[in-house]
Amino acid sequence: RDVEVTVRQQYQLNDPFFRFFFGNEYGQPQSREQKGSGSGVIIRPDGYIVTNNHVVSGATKLTVTLNDNQQYDATVVGTDPVTDVAIIKVDATGLPTIPMGDSDKLRLGEWVLAIGSPLGAQLRSTITAGIVSAKGRSMPDNSGEFKIESFIQTDAAVNPGNSGGALVNKKGELVGINTAI
Repeated sequence: RDVEVTVRQQYQLNDPFFRFFFGNEYGQPQSREQKGSGSGVIIRPDGYIVTNNHVVSGATKLTVTLNDNQQYDATVVGTDPVTDVAIIKVDATGLPTIPMGDSDKLRLGEWVLAIGSPLGAQLRSTITAGIVSAKGRSMPDNSGEFKIESFIQTDAAVNPGNSGGALVNKKGELVGINTAI
């Protein structure tokens, strides 16, 4: 299940070089729309979806596209930057959900599948397999502090756009959310 994120950002080109060659309008604030995409997992039939915090952070508009191409506007319900998890909601009912597993019961060497949609609609619902390499890992953020806590390390390929997708055990139960390559 894809989660497309549109972010509006303001930037200013105050460089004298640009103003000399292109005029003063380049010193004025300009808007540029950026689009990104990620994946998500429907956890309740009434439209609650789990994804990554970094997928929805700074978004001004969220659009969820299901595998059957139905699209819904979504709102952010809550985020947790420390675990890089976010909950979003769409206004829908009767959505298919994934059964929940227990990540504490995962064992090193156990097979898992990473499900997601890298490159948005271009590669919808890809599945890669791997084994659990480690549990309880931490990952630093850009400042060097350890920010993402207690994650599952696997060698299942996670590509850009897979963020927020499901990590499932061999029973098909959700045991984690794909976060980083």
